[in-house]
Amino acid sequence: MTLHRKTRASRLPLAVTLIAAAFVSAFLIATFSNKGADYWVINRPISPGHQISSSDVSIVHMNLDASAQFYLSDEVEPIGMIATRIMHAGEIIGSMDLTSTVDAMSTSAVPLSVRSVDVATGLSLGEGVDIYWVLDTQNGEEVIDPVLILGGVTLLSFDDGGKNFGSDIGLSVAVEETQVLRLLSATTFGRLVVIRSHV
Repeated sequence: MTLHRKTRASRLPLAVTLIAAAFVSAFLIATFSNKGADYWVINRPISPGHQISSSDVSIVHMNLDASAQFYLSDEVEPIGMIATRIMHAGEIIGSMDLTSTVDAMSTSAVPLSVRSVDVATGLSLGEGVDIYWVLDTQNGEEVIDPVLILGGVTLLSFDDGGKNFGSDIGLSVAVEETQVLRLLSATTFGRLVVIRSHV
């Protein structure tokens, strides 16, 4: 009887120690798993020169560890700043992706109507496209090589509802303001061909 009681009494501190260790480890795991900070994330495709509005961004809590210094935390207010590169939905804003410079490049959304056969298939919003000007020759006229009008511009909207019927497709692209007239001049005659910048 005495031996049995001693054995049970000796196991009691061990059991208490194990239970306490389990609680401490659970607390430490919960503490370190919640370690992190709030960072700004893009909600929709953004083109260079776009001025950030409240609907363009949101805050997400995440743990970036050593790379945290390269991204924009909630301590910095991005509203009103200008994007310096193409950014896609769900992308974390880098510390060099926005600028507050007054003379930063600004863009305009330019609508275009292009023949359905002259638009690359599988285009998605926010990706870069190249726009070429092509002049079809008639009655033995001299052949003119296609001309690259703009390269790497961002596709903002894309309506391919008439593609199945062979009609025109409406789309809009983000164009630097100084290049808007160049693009619009190319629509006066000839035709535009829109291709994916990087395949």
